[in-house]
Amino acid sequence: MTADEIAQLAERAARIITGGGGIKALAQLLADAVDGSVLMEDEQWRHLALAEGAGAAGTLPASFAPFLNGAPITQGADGAIARARIDDRISAFCAPMPGSPDSDGVAGYVTVFVAGKAASAVSAALRVVAGAAGVERVRRGGGKSQARRAFWDRVLSGGYADSAALKDDAAAASVTLAPSYVAALFDVEGASPTAVRDTIAQALAATDAVCPPVPAGGHVLALFGVRHQADVARARQAAANAVRDLPAQGVARSVTCGIGAHHADPLDVAQSFKEARQALVLGRRLRGRGSVTTYAELGVHALLHAGADRDAFARFADATIEPLVAYDRKHKTDLLKTLRLFFEVGENVKEAAERLSVHRHTIFYRLNQIAQILKVDLNNPDDQLGVRAALAIRQMHSDDDRGLP
Repeated sequence: MTADEIAQLAERAARIITGGGGIKALAQLLADAVDGSVLMEDEQWRHLALAEGAGAAGTLPASFAPFLNGAPITQGADGAIARARIDDRISAFCAPMPGSPDSDGVAGYVTVFVAGKAASAVSAALRVVAGAAGVERVRRGGGKSQARRAFWDRVLSGGYADSAALKDDAAAASVTLAPSYVAALFDVEGASPTAVRDTIAQALAATDAVCPPVPAGGHVLALFGVRHQADVARARQAAANAVRDLPAQGVARSVTCGIGAHHADPLDVAQSFKEARQALVLGRRLRGRGSVTTYAELGVHALLHAGADRDAFARFADATIEPLVAYDRKHKTDLLKTLRLFFEVGENVKEAAERLSVHRHTIFYRLNQIAQILKVDLNNPDDQLGVRAALAIRQMHSDDDRGLP
């Protein structure tokens, strides 16, 4: 396009904005200018508008996000354009819509699909319309975007004391609250957090996770909406997939993730966020980069790292051992006694069997029951450390010399 054509395009885009034409009209303007197809998406790669010019490019992908191939658009970089080959005939050119600072400088993305045209033939028009679309997005949604960021900032700092205020502010910021949340913190090496936040959000899209654009200590924060404890396992799997796939796609050198605990009340998001940070730090130290660690998996390590008080250790011990105590009480068994004796004799099954006057196969059977009830692997050093610590803590806090309630 010539300089005069670009100037005319900019004038038409400005008239659309001032006349209230909106994003769809801007998409059609660009499609007509380049004789191709135009897809507009928001900062989370969600659909905003689709338009086709005289030389429409045919069947289009639902989003440009999967075609970034490890070279995401540099957020906040004016005029940065990513290019991808869709098929043998169609090329795609994608540029960010410049946004306000509270959206990390990006208000969305504009993608042009054309057949047989060089980048120079579409880049100038793409930049003009992407800039106009960014102005339109900020003008129409900037207030809500800022309100959403302020809302999540307050949530993550523990600034809400009651659910009513939380729900009122969420509604005002156009945030749909989940029944509760589990926080996940991603440490990305080889790329800036703001540059990969949208990529991570896309990777977690199937779980309906949100990645609020809030400061997270140089990390990317994701909040998984959950209803039941089973949802936590699905969130962990989604995080593990992202940790595995993003480096393989060249998005980053490595990705490490820490996941907080599940709390039933949405007011406890701040606590899950704090736990996710601790899980990230300790998980990286204990398991290395590229790992996914939940707060629950840290066991006694989390208490030692945080310098927990006596009550916190007692709660940990009760939570760890209570399922076994409850099972013994209900079924009139001696699993807790068996477990303590097994450790006391140095994990010698033969000696444990002799002391309890049972066959050694009975000890193996009981140990398998114990592992299933406590959901641990007694051959795993970390799991065994947690169980041993819980038994020792309960014994120190017991009312009798048996360490029983």
